[in-house]
Amino acid sequence: MFTTKTYTKDFKYFKEKYDENMERMFAAVSDLYAEYWNDFFHFALFKDENESWESAFRNTHKKYLEALRIKDASKVLEMACGRGGFTNVLAENTSGEVLGIDISRSQLSHTKRFKRPNLRFKHHDIMKVDELGETFDAAVFMDADCYLPDKKLAVEKISKVMNPGGRFLLLGWCKQSGLNSMQEELVLYPFMKYWGIPSLETPENYKKYFEQSGFKIVEITDLNNQVRRDWDFGYESALAGIKKLSFKDLPRLIWKGMRLGGDGIRLIKEQFPAAIYIKVGFDVGFLRYVYFLVEKK
Repeated sequence: MFTTKTYTKDFKYFKEKYDENMERMFAAVSDLYAEYWNDFFHFALFKDENESWESAFRNTHKKYLEALRIKDASKVLEMACGRGGFTNVLAENTSGEVLGIDISRSQLSHTKRFKRPNLRFKHHDIMKVDELGETFDAAVFMDADCYLPDKKLAVEKISKVMNPGGRFLLLGWCKQSGLNSMQEELVLYPFMKYWGIPSLETPENYKKYFEQSGFKIVEITDLNNQVRRDWDFGYESALAGIKKLSFKDLPRLIWKGMRLGGDGIRLIKEQFPAAIYIKVGFDVGFLRYVYFLVEKK
């Protein structure tokens, strides 16, 4: 049985051992996500219930590329680029240089398939993004902010690598403002534990972090209504996986470049109850998927 004390201990580890936590987590689950989700780990925005997934991703990417003013950007950065799918889309739509960084070597092992002269990838921590020694005209960070141990500090460091007038797009997993401790413990804490998440931020706090770090707010939009099919699909995929997977299937999903043993099996198994709690969090409105577009002053 989980208690508040148990959760506190886990979240402390996720925060203090963030780099180790992320490496181990995605060494175990990266291929699982690709098998049951798709090559893009971020959400698609749907116009309506009838739009196809291909159309939704195409239109979502078009929206993001236009928001970043990608065609005019000389240097572009994607943080937490994962397997590199969207980084490749960025490079395809600009003559500028595009860099994708990720803390997970297992994720980055899949980026070798992309061969573009203006595209490169690097094993690097977002919490040390200011140590890249480069500045950018456009930067994007999608669906992974929840893993960061210090969101405020991360925004400050991202600001340091942005050129004046540069656009930064964050697609954030946030929590609803004003939740009490019981609501967080019952709904949010279980999936956070299973996913290795140290904390969730509110949209209001992100707005403050941007303004304090020298960014001008261009647009902040709650996208929950447009991503309902993503949440539902993740839940349905988890149910399908539960029916299909067996213990003999799990070892093939673990990245061979990092020895995890039984711990890797545990991490994979925990993704299924996490999907259930995530759906509950969305259905009651405690989880928010928020679009933040800001510009460096």
